[in-house]
Amino acid sequence: MDQVHLKVLRDWFDGYVRGYYSDDPELQVGVRLKEEHTSRVCRQIVQIGRSLQLTAEDLNLAEAVALLHDLGRFKQYAQYRTFNDRRSEDHALLGLRELDRVGALRGLPGPEQCVIRTALEHHNACDLPGTLQGRELLFSRLIRDADKLDILEMTVQFLTSPSEALKPVLGPNLPDTGECSTVLVENLLQQKKCYYDDVKTLNDRKLLLLSWLYDLNFPYSLAEAARKGYINKIIDSLPDTEIIRSVDCYLQHYLMGRLRLGK
Repeated sequence: MDQVHLKVLRDWFDGYVRGYYSDDPELQVGVRLKEEHTSRVCRQIVQIGRSLQLTAEDLNLAEAVALLHDLGRFKQYAQYRTFNDRRSEDHALLGLRELDRVGALRGLPGPEQCVIRTALEHHNACDLPGTLQGRELLFSRLIRDADKLDILEMTVQFLTSPSEALKPVLGPNLPDTGECSTVLVENLLQQKKCYYDDVKTLNDRKLLLLSWLYDLNFPYSLAEAARKGYINKIIDSLPDTEIIRSVDCYLQHYLMGRLRLGK
C-alpha cells in the first residue's frame, strides 16, 4: 500500500470516529477508549513489522489493518453499550459490514482488500483457520499480536491504577469472587489457550489474558511482553496460592525459552 492510500484511509477513519462523538459521557468514554486503542495498535503493528524487515509498502498495509481492526467497536458500543460480543454481535463482522456499507476499501487494489478483510475478520478469533497462508496469514498474525499487546498493556494499567475508562478491558460484569476456575489453570499449566466460555470470574479473565502468551507469533512481541513484565503484573493481582505460583513459574519458563529460541 502506498502512503497516499494510507492517508486516505486515515482521514476517512478519523471522520468516521468523530461521527460517534457524543455529549453522552458514557458513550464518549467508550469511543475514546477504542480510538486511543486503535492509535496504539497502529504504532505497535509497525514496530512488529519493522522487526520483520517488512517493506515500506507492507508496513503501510499493516498500519491500515490496525487502523480498521476495531472499526465495528464504535457502532457496537453506540448501539449496545457494551464491548462484549456475546451480549451484542461479533465486532469484527460488524466492522466489515460498515466498510462494505460506505465502500471504504473500494479504491484499493484487490489483493490489498483481500488481505485487509481477512485480517480484520480473524483478528479476534480464538484460533486462526488452518487454511490461511501467505500474506493473509502474515497480516492476520501481525494484527493479533499488536492487538493483544495493547490489551495486555491496558490490563496492567487498570490493575495498577484502576479507572472507570479502563473497566471494559477486564469485563465490568464479571464477579470479583477471588476464585480461579480449575479448567483455566490446567490449560495454562499444559501450554494451552484459555477460552471465553470458561471465564466465570474476574480472576478467570486475568488467566485468559495470561494464556495469550501462547498465541504471540513473533519474537518482538514476546520480547515486548517480557520487557513490560506482563506476567508479573497480572500474577501479582491474583491470589498468592501454590497453584498460581506454579502458573507463574511455568509461564516465565515458557517465555524465556521462546526468547532464547528467537521464535
